Amino acid sequence: MKKVCQNCKKNFEIKKEDLNFYERIKVPPPTFCPKCRLARKLVWRNERSLYKRTCDLCKKDIISMYKASAAFPVYCHDCWWSDEWNPLDYGMDYDFDLPFFEQFRQLSEKVPRASSYETKNVDCNYCNYCTHSRGCYLLFGSWFDENCGYGQTVLESKECWDCLFLKKCELCYSSSDLVQCSQVHFSQNCSNCIDSMFLYDCRNCQNCLFSWNLRNKNYHIFNQPVSKEKFNKFKTELLNFRDVLEKNWREFKKSVAEKAIHKYMTGERNHDVSGELIYGSKNVKNSYYIHDGENEKYAQRGGVGQKDSMDVFGCHSGELIYECNSVDFSSRCLFGSNAENNVNVSYAIDCEHANNAFGCIGLRKKEYCILNKQYDEKTYKELLPKITAHMDTLPFSDNRGRIYKYGEFFPPKLSPHAYNESIAQEWVPLKKDDAVKLGYAWDSAEEKSYEPTKNWRDLPEINKADNGILSEIILCQDWDENKEKAQNHKCTKAFRIIQNELSFYKRFGIPLPRKCPNSRYFELSELRNKPNFWPRSCMCELKNHAHGVKKCENEFETSYSPDRPEIVYCETCYQQEVS
Repeated sequence: MKKVCQNCKKNFEIKKEDLNFYERIKVPPPTFCPKCRLARKLVWRNERSLYKRTCDLCKKDIISMYKASAAFPVYCHDCWWSDEWNPLDYGMDYDFDLPFFEQFRQLSEKVPRASSYETKNVDCNYCNYCTHSRGCYLLFGSWFDENCGYGQTVLESKECWDCLFLKKCELCYSSSDLVQCSQVHFSQNCSNCIDSMFLYDCRNCQNCLFSWNLRNKNYHIFNQPVSKEKFNKFKTELLNFRDVLEKNWREFKKSVAEKAIHKYMTGERNHDVSGELIYGSKNVKNSYYIHDGENEKYAQRGGVGQKDSMDVFGCHSGELIYECNSVDFSSRCLFGSNAENNVNVSYAIDCEHANNAFGCIGLRKKEYCILNKQYDEKTYKELLPKITAHMDTLPFSDNRGRIYKYGEFFPPKLSPHAYNESIAQEWVPLKKDDAVKLGYAWDSAEEKSYEPTKNWRDLPEINKADNGILSEIILCQDWDENKEKAQNHKCTKAFRIIQNELSFYKRFGIPLPRKCPNSRYFELSELRNKPNFWPRSCMCELKNHAHGVKKCENEFETSYSPDRPEIVYCETCYQQEVS
């Protein structure tokens, strides 16, 4: 089935297996293309933009993902989970003279929201979408961590700083996509590596520097074996000065792009999958960073054991989930955000242990509710099909003429977050003019009022840094050199260094950072491919491979666009060359 996206006006295809899934969950086919569906969901998810405000119940000062100007009350963690308020007190009768999404907007401006999305943390300041962690700082989308900071999707790890997408790691720095690594810095896409720096796609290596595609190696520099003495001398000289480190970092990235072999898709232990960064999965298509998934499509950042789902982001251990963001341990849930342990729940936000609910916010351990009003089972089941039919006969229309009937996710107009305030800007980046043209809100944040006390150029080398640096407000290099560009990735203008962070730098001889955490995060995330896929063929021309004298003719779908410089191989050629 060919369709034209309501949002970007581009053509997209709905395949037979997609239609079978929509029929299974009784929803109509989407009218937005996959990329626009992803952006629409993620406009509702703000992880990194935090604000100072007051809890509207206890009146204490708090840190929140919602500004003080939010249309609804915002409660601190303890107040939101307390018995001091009841979500059913905000219940509304369904009005068949108004579109459903207009009624949901009215409800959303009354029901309190939690200031941040985090549970069972201890001493975790400025963390969001973070659970079961201890002693963490500015950590997002992570769980079961200890003493980690400035991270995103850091899982079951200890003492890792400035890292993205780590699992079961310790003492790592400025790296992404590591699994079971220890003391690995400035590296990407490695597993089971120890005491190494500047690695790409290495496995079971230790004491290696500036290397790629290595397996089971020790004491290597630029993919060549060296003595222990030469290795230690080179490593010491590398870390002596920040300028030397940055020069080598730039050269390493260039070498990886031009010399390393890139497998068309990062992943292992899979069967019949397509996408990028997929592990231990079966029948997962057009997806990105999935662990142990089964029968999924258009899924991103999925946790362990998600099954039979489509168009989901950050969903874990559930089944039959569609068009949802961070809906965990749930079944048959559609069009929702920030929820756990729900069954048969649609168009809901911040609900937990809810069964049979529609258009609700903040429910806990409730059932048979519509717009936060509770009904008996018989009345609920009679009313629900009338409402979904009403959504078709009286749909919601936004100011760009996009029509929202039953089967569409919440309109971005209803989101409390601006496009560049949410993680939509990270996964589907847009320039301000393009975002506004598409009808998204844009946060033109005012410049921070604080004044830096130290310029990034004047930072001491790490061997000369003392605790006095902890009291400095350091001007970010990005803000200093290109303020307009820095604002696009929410640069904070200046930053501080905290004690645990400084101790980490000193322990490993890592130079002090010159950029704020947001700029460092943006720079590191740019190394990862976005969830966009192109048809390509293998670039291998090695005559000793199975394809012989002819160029390999294997075709695949990959996140490496055809105009990029990387050498991209199919699975067979990659395994022959690097294993």
